[in-house]
Amino acid sequence: MTVKIVYGSRYGSTRQISEWISERFEAEGFAVATQSAADASEPGGCDLVLLGSGIYNHGFLKELEEYMEKYSSELQTCRTALFGVAMKTEPIMHKGKSHGGILMLEKYAQSLGDNVVGCGMLHGQMVFPTMTDRDKKGIEQFYKMIGLSETEAADRKKPRTLMDKRECWTFAEELIGRMAKVKA
Repeated sequence: MTVKIVYGSRYGSTRQISEWISERFEAEGFAVATQSAADASEPGGCDLVLLGSGIYNHGFLKELEEYMEKYSSELQTCRTALFGVAMKTEPIMHKGKSHGGILMLEKYAQSLGDNVVGCGMLHGQMVFPTMTDRDKKGIEQFYKMIGLSETEAADRKKPRTLMDKRECWTFAEELIGRMAKVKA
C-alpha cells in the first residue's frame, strides 16, 4: 500500500513530524512519499494522502491550503487524513467559544468529503525569538485574546518543545488501523 504525506512547515517541526509518521508507516510495509506542499506532486494513485501543517492564524499554512485547492477534485476521490501541529492540541474555551485544537481541522475535513479516515492534532515546538515578526504578532494577539497575563505570555514565549515521536507513531497506528477496517 502507498501513502503520500504532504506537509506545510515554516520552522521545521511539521517536516520532522511528517518524517516520524512516515517511519511508522514504513515499519508496517507501506511505501511512503513525504513532500512539502510547495514541491508536492498530484495526489493520485495513493492508498492514503495525509495532509498536515503547522497551525497559524487559525489555519494551515498557505502552501498546503493552495495544494488542497489545486487538487481538490482528486483529494475528494481518494482516502485522506489530516493533522495539525500546535503547542496546544486541545481547544481553549474563551468567552463561551472554543478556539484551536482539533476544531482547526474541521473545515479542511469538510472540504475533502466523506473519504477522510482520520484527523489529529500533534504537539509542536515554538522558539519565539526565531519567528517572523508577523508570526510573533499573531501569537501576541492570540495570547491577548485568550486573556493571558504578561507573565503567562512571557512564560509561553520561552523556547519550548512538546514534539513527541511516540505521539506521531500512535497517530500513524490509528490511521493504519482505520485503513485496515476500510479495506476489509
